[in-house]
Amino acid sequence: MKVSGYTLREAIKEQTLKSDTASSLFDDSLRAFPSEVKSKPQEVVDSFLEAEEAVAKLQTLQAEYNLKVFLTFEGATLTLTQAVKMVGGLARAEKMWRSAANPKKDRYSFSDNAERDPSKERSTPQVSQEDAALLSSRLARRAGRLRAAIATANAIEIEMDFDSALLS
Repeated sequence: MKVSGYTLREAIKEQTLKSDTASSLFDDSLRAFPSEVKSKPQEVVDSFLEAEEAVAKLQTLQAEYNLKVFLTFEGATLTLTQAVKMVGGLARAEKMWRSAANPKKDRYSFSDNAERDPSKERSTPQVSQEDAALLSSRLARRAGRLRAAIATANAIEIEMDFDSALLS
């Protein structure tokens, strides 16, 4: 059966919702008045376990899919798995530079430059705020290009062997 990364992601979301719903119903199913019609606790647990097993199978399929689909980023060919793992690091590095470009000012602490005593040693910035902003911007664009490549790769349909009932 042909499947895309988006199809798998949506199926995982659906099964996760079923699992979360069953989990949230469990405590309430433990007690009932004689006139109430409720699911039995074992039925709720069975529904929960069925959804959890489906999530596990779908995530395994997603891992296989991500290893079979390739994309090109900055002249290199990557598996979708590698690209997904890389984008987080790029985003974190961009955030580092962004915070260096716009440091938070704590109103209770003193600035490094508040001291006038010439005999005291002070640290000096190694990167200007302008350079940090430029580096942050470059990494943001790079991460954006990688996210776009990931989105394009997730739209690729490939043939995979699995029980199609997992998608319904």
